[in-house]
Amino acid sequence: MSFEFRVSGFASERRRLVAAMSKIAATARARLSRFARNDSQVAGENSALRRPQPAMLDATPETFFDADFLRRLERLHLIAKRLNWAGAKGEHAVSRKGFSLEFSDYRRYQRGDDLRYVDWNIYRRLDRLLLKVFTAEEEMNIYLLVDTSRSMAEGDPVKLAYAKKIAAALGYIGLKNLDRVGGAAFSSVLHKPLTLGRGRKQILGMFRFLAKLSCTGETNLRSAIHSFTNLFPHPGFVIIVSDLFDPSGWRAALEELTGKSYQVLLVHIVDEGELKPRHRGDVALVDVEAGGERKFFLDADLVRRFEQEIAGYFHEIEALCASRRIDYLRTTTQTPFDEFVLQTLRRVSSVG
Repeated sequence: MSFEFRVSGFASERRRLVAAMSKIAATARARLSRFARNDSQVAGENSALRRPQPAMLDATPETFFDADFLRRLERLHLIAKRLNWAGAKGEHAVSRKGFSLEFSDYRRYQRGDDLRYVDWNIYRRLDRLLLKVFTAEEEMNIYLLVDTSRSMAEGDPVKLAYAKKIAAALGYIGLKNLDRVGGAAFSSVLHKPLTLGRGRKQILGMFRFLAKLSCTGETNLRSAIHSFTNLFPHPGFVIIVSDLFDPSGWRAALEELTGKSYQVLLVHIVDEGELKPRHRGDVALVDVEAGGERKFFLDADLVRRFEQEIAGYFHEIEALCASRRIDYLRTTTQTPFDEFVLQTLRRVSSVG
């Protein structure tokens, strides 16, 4: 008995699992069916499965959340940890030597300070020059980066549908907190940018932007992030939603963002079928992005080694994120969405 085993591709930065799984073993989305059909039939089905799923193209802004869920989202806040890149007034308070509407403290007058901010009442009583220091209310630029490569069309439910909802929820939280929200979709390149904006008009524009996204192309996170930093050079809070199945690697992309002072939240989406192949025997492993195929015999030992490699891959991501102060969350599409947004997101320091 033989099967066809389909997976999405991701980078293997460790040694190859086994010779039979080299080059494509670091992928984990499984679709199993018999491949006793002739080669031309299999090739035709491969092509059909790699096309964007039509259901992903028909979403409308109104289908993301109901009014009750939006009210629950408004209780959350995105927390700026690098306020040196903040801009105009918003809802992220930070003490600084600028002046705004909310009094914070006093400090000694220094030569060259603006005399308008001297507290003359204290001077008359104590004969001391003290300067009023205020709390500046800052805004963030929040950038949503959504993976729309072909591997995101896999899963049950489809990973892209789950990613859109996460991006929509986090963008909505930012906009309700008076921040500016923008971003883009990416695969091997950056595309469909959403211009930074704020307010109700931007909420509707963001929902329309996300609803229209569909899956195409291979993943190249490093190239996409390099294009992003050129298109949006002002540092801010970057939210990446991706399955991280990237044959070119993810490390350099994350290092570029943190090296340029962006604050990063990485939401890693996987499907249960990508973690535990369920069938054994003769299988065909197909990369749904690059199109490569390898046939081999899948037994319990090979599955065990494959699962070890997956665990090692996840550990590498977690270690880099910890060393770079990147907030990292991994979830499966089987996790209820409201549970992930309203409970799991609170585990990271950038959401409160």
